[in-house]
Amino acid sequence: PLLEMPRSLYGALITDLSKSGRGVKESGAFLLGHADNQGRRVSSFLMYDVVAPESSRKHAYVAFTAEEMSRAWEYCYKTGLQVVADVHTHPMGPGQSASDKAHPIVSVPGHVALIVPFFAMRDPQPVNIGVHVFEGAGRWRSMFRQAAHDAILLR
Repeated sequence: PLLEMPRSLYGALITDLSKSGRGVKESGAFLLGHADNQGRRVSSFLMYDVVAPESSRKHAYVAFTAEEMSRAWEYCYKTGLQVVADVHTHPMGPGQSASDKAHPIVSVPGHVALIVPFFAMRDPQPVNIGVHVFEGAGRWRSMFRQAAHDAILLR
């Protein structure tokens, strides 16, 4: 699997994403944990609302200022965790928008971005999520349905 995460943490994440977006706007989170050659293990998450409360109030989509992004990195330094992936919701399907493709949250090759459809309001499971891996130079590799399910291990 590309990502491993406790099932209970996944449930809490989906709940927080749906509450944050209230079925009317995008919401998101940094997935935090540790990554090595064995994979990416998610142990917690940091909602975008926490690091970017002003942007979250102003926009119906995910947007950050440089100051807001620095808050996320500061949190990682303090906790000893790293961003192993990011996740955000979309109103419809799990595919990337043109903006998502052009502006990765973390623009490092290998970074994983998850997209949860329907503002996370329909009890989405990994099979419903889009798993997108940034390959650099504007290129992405995307996984849907069974491939997305296989990429996310809930334990």
